[in-house]
Amino acid sequence: MARERHISHVLQHAIQPASSVVGDLAGLRVAVRCRAADPVLRIGGDWYLVLPLANGDLVMAVGDVVGHGLRAVEAMIGLRYAMAAYAVEGHPPAMILSHLNTLLIGAGNATTATAVVATFRPSTGQIVWAGAGHPPLLLADRRRVVPLPSPAGPLLGAFSAPQYAQEARQLLSGDSLLLYTDGMIKRGNFDHGIELLADQLVGLDAHPAAILDRLDFGAARDDACALLAQRLR
Repeated sequence: MARERHISHVLQHAIQPASSVVGDLAGLRVAVRCRAADPVLRIGGDWYLVLPLANGDLVMAVGDVVGHGLRAVEAMIGLRYAMAAYAVEGHPPAMILSHLNTLLIGAGNATTATAVVATFRPSTGQIVWAGAGHPPLLLADRRRVVPLPSPAGPLLGAFSAPQYAQEARQLLSGDSLLLYTDGMIKRGNFDHGIELLADQLVGLDAHPAAILDRLDFGAARDDACALLAQRLR
C-alpha cells in the first residue's frame, strides 16, 4: 500500500502538482493551487499552465474539462500538454484555444471544456487573454477587485470552427490577476458567486500563496483550480 501511494503521488506530481507555489517569473509572483473533488483519484478535470517562453513572455492558463472521473482526467492531460505545445510554437491566446478546439472536435468523443489563457509581456506590462466559455478573470489592487471583460469564445469541443477573440490591458505594479475554474464559485447564482469570490480578494496585500490559502476551494464541492499572479513592484 505504501508503494502504491508513492506511485500515485509521483504520477500525480508528474501530471500536475495539486499545490504548487511557482515563484517569481517574468516580473510576476505566481502561485497555483488545484483541489480534486475525488479523494481516490486526487486529480480531476481542472488544470493549470505556467510556462515561460523563449522570448521572455509568460503564458498562464487554467481550464476545466466538463465531467468527472478518469475520462475527464485523460482529456485534461491531453489538453494541458497540447496547450503547452501550442504556446511554445508562439501562437497567441485566441489561436491556442482555436487549436485546442480543433483537437477536441477531431477526437470525436463529445468531450467539452472551458479554458482561459493569458500571455504577459514583462517589457511592456501588457496582458493579453482569450477565453472559451470560462468565468472572467479578476483584477485586484489594494482598493477593489473587478472582473475583466470576457472575450467572445464558446466551449472547447462544442463547435467545429468557432472564432475566439482577445482582450488586452496593462498590469500595474502591485496588481494581482486571478485565473480560476468554476469550482471556486459557490453554487447558485453565477454572478453572485463571482462577487463572493472577488470579496475574498479585496484589500489583500500578501504573497499570492498566502492569498490562495484564504480562498474557499470547496465552494462548489467540485474540482477547483486557482492561479494568482501579482506584478512585482
